[in-house]
Amino acid sequence: MLSIVVLTKNEEERIKACLESVKWADEIIVADNGSSDKTLEICRKYTDKIIINKSPDFDLRRNEAIEKTSGDWVLYIDADERVLESLKKEIQEIIGSSEFSALAISRINVIFGKKVAYGPYKNDWVIRLLKKSEFKNWVGKVHEYPTFNGKLGYTKSSLLHLTHRDLDHFILKSLEWSKIDAKLRQDVHHPKMSGWRFLRIFITETWNQGVIRGGFFAGSVGIIDSLLQVFSMLMSYIRLWEMQQKPQLKEVYENLDQKLIKDGFNFK
Repeated sequence: MLSIVVLTKNEEERIKACLESVKWADEIIVADNGSSDKTLEICRKYTDKIIINKSPDFDLRRNEAIEKTSGDWVLYIDADERVLESLKKEIQEIIGSSEFSALAISRINVIFGKKVAYGPYKNDWVIRLLKKSEFKNWVGKVHEYPTFNGKLGYTKSSLLHLTHRDLDHFILKSLEWSKIDAKLRQDVHHPKMSGWRFLRIFITETWNQGVIRGGFFAGSVGIIDSLLQVFSMLMSYIRLWEMQQKPQLKEVYENLDQKLIKDGFNFK
């Protein structure tokens, strides 16, 4: 028996095709992070097994979801991923008889409407198919990964990953990511941010994304993606800088408004 776990949050434009690609499974569990659009309305057409968990920690959400599954095997997919027919057939063979406890699945990535296979998108493997009896737990608030007993295998077929659909999608996703990333850096007492640190991060990440990962040599989409990845990284550090401010910016503006009211809106 195969259970599917789908993580969602405000995915009304993407979730239908995702669920269509896995409706052949024995069970679908939706782990929602507090959607405010029509995501859950669409999901209920495919399953009544919906978990609401508003924690920002991906490992907690994935661990909670697998506890609710009934299958011997569990496949995790995201709302912007699709299980292709070839992968479906391979999974059905795997769960029938397998020497492995977990399977890594490669992803075919489509960003800004174009299939890409450079740098980080060339060998994009994710461990998503797990034998429940050998599973331990998911680890990591972000960039989470599963731990398990036994051997890891690799599928021949791939997931289709339809990511970075447009600028709005990328920016909104980066905004959410930056909140989590900045908090993690603050929790480990990251050095205080300063002008020179921002400059160093900008130069280093531009070199990493554009040259080391090859984005600047992968046409317009590669250049666009590389520059946006740099921007996303900078947003995380800007949020960290905000968190490090004493007093907090919110307090600064509240005090400023109070002083303006007191001084008859004279500002110096």
